[in-house]
Amino acid sequence: MRRSLALELGDFDAVVIHYSVDLSDSLYVSPHFRDRLRRFRGLKVEFLQDDYRWVDRTTAAARDAGIGVLFTIAPEPAAGLLYDERLPGVRRVLTLTGYVPDNLMGLPVKPLAERTLDVGYRARALPFWFGRLSQEKVWVGQRFAELAPRYGLRCDIAWHEHDRIYGQQWIDFMSSCRATLGCGSGASIADFDGSAERAVQGYLRDHPAASYEEVHDAVLRPYEGKVVVDVVSPRVFEAAALGTAMIMFPGDYSGVVSPGEHYIVLEEDFSNMDEVVEKLRDDGLVSAMTARTHHDVIESRRWSYQAFVSEFDQVVDEEVGAPRGRMPAVRYRLARAERAMRVPPLSVRAVRAAHATWRRVFRRDRSMSFTIDYESQVEKGLLALRIAAVDRDLRLLLWLGRRAGAPLDRVLREVLELSLLRRAAAGELPAQAFRLNAGFDAATKALSFVSVPVDVGAPPKDNHAQAALDVLRAGELSSIDWDHRAMGGLIHLDRPAMEVGIGFQGLESFTVLAGIGRATPAALARALGPALSISKTDRVTDSVG
Repeated sequence: MRRSLALELGDFDAVVIHYSVDLSDSLYVSPHFRDRLRRFRGLKVEFLQDDYRWVDRTTAAARDAGIGVLFTIAPEPAAGLLYDERLPGVRRVLTLTGYVPDNLMGLPVKPLAERTLDVGYRARALPFWFGRLSQEKVWVGQRFAELAPRYGLRCDIAWHEHDRIYGQQWIDFMSSCRATLGCGSGASIADFDGSAERAVQGYLRDHPAASYEEVHDAVLRPYEGKVVVDVVSPRVFEAAALGTAMIMFPGDYSGVVSPGEHYIVLEEDFSNMDEVVEKLRDDGLVSAMTARTHHDVIESRRWSYQAFVSEFDQVVDEEVGAPRGRMPAVRYRLARAERAMRVPPLSVRAVRAAHATWRRVFRRDRSMSFTIDYESQVEKGLLALRIAAVDRDLRLLLWLGRRAGAPLDRVLREVLELSLLRRAAAGELPAQAFRLNAGFDAATKALSFVSVPVDVGAPPKDNHAQAALDVLRAGELSSIDWDHRAMGGLIHLDRPAMEVGIGFQGLESFTVLAGIGRATPAALARALGPALSISKTDRVTDSVG
């Protein structure tokens, strides 16, 4: 809601800005609301989470708004380096990235004998400009997975987007693991003015296949380690609640857990791997450690959301001073009624209602539901539907995805991005020049596409495209990825005018389409085959059309 007629901030004692709202970006906070916030004379509280990103821009917006209390995940000395000069006089309160989820409180802990995996782990590759610490999430999984076969460990370790697990499936997965892996969460680079991010993106445009170490040596070394925000991950609370042991690099972990007492220490060079495996196989040691961790972290309720709320209430009580008293009931009710009518927008409500009606009429189960909150999602979903309406191959994929029970929003997103991938491969996107290269890993049967600037040298010729097509037609393709990070992660369209983000920060894993390819290979082969063939001609394409 860009503007409210009924809302009057002066009726409140305090205004709290959640970390999901970027005060410095008009996409999140309209100029109208920013002006109202600036003129508000009550207490203003802001929560930050990625404190190490866009520091100058974020703190400038906080100063302009008159923030009085900042809840930050950055411990000292990092917090002082970030905020002493940029937010003088602002009270800082140390908080965590997450607390013990209420839905995990009191869950029964599965016995070790019923756990089918020795080690289970999921990670996400983060942008290089967050520094070395951010890369450890993937490195710990990669190296452990390499060494595990020597010890006969049963592992399920992955770090790609298409392997991520959510909801109840994640709880079931963690409960099936004897142990999980871990390391510090946060960043070892504070990008004050965005120069680190720009340097990495510039280097990747010229060297799209560069490793982190190469990028670090080329452009990140001057930034590394000057401000380190190393904190506990919410995954620690999940493991503790589910009775899953933790194997982690040594660290402070915000004082939540201690080495040897609550987790098995894994040296960062993996030099004590023998000792780690010996402890992991000791039922008595693991049972005692997980019980102790459950007692200290979960049963103590020290890290519960209730404890967090109590701390928050205390800070607000200390800072507000004399309350203004009860706000005018009529105006408050009008503001809530206005929000109820305008949020989400009518277009979003219409799509939700239409889909709910369709599901009831055709007796589709609730697993076919989807989440949509913004008008931009509606616009992109409608664009995907228009594309599928005129393209038989994509229309078939949409139908197969829905028949398989995939959420509508996910299917539409993958169909839209596949249509852009095909246009890019054919040279039909005319505004931002890049070439699309295809790669195929025969060992893992994984297909990948990488967006590469046109001024970067062409890759050597090979027969990967034909090998990928053969595996695709046989229904054996394991995954499909598109890496558009070198081009900033976005594709700008002219008709209709919109921006389409490719996956998570430029990396998309087509999980629904890969599943369709295994079940109905001919359908995916028809839709994807032309992209594989054309991409090998090294035609120039532009990403805006």
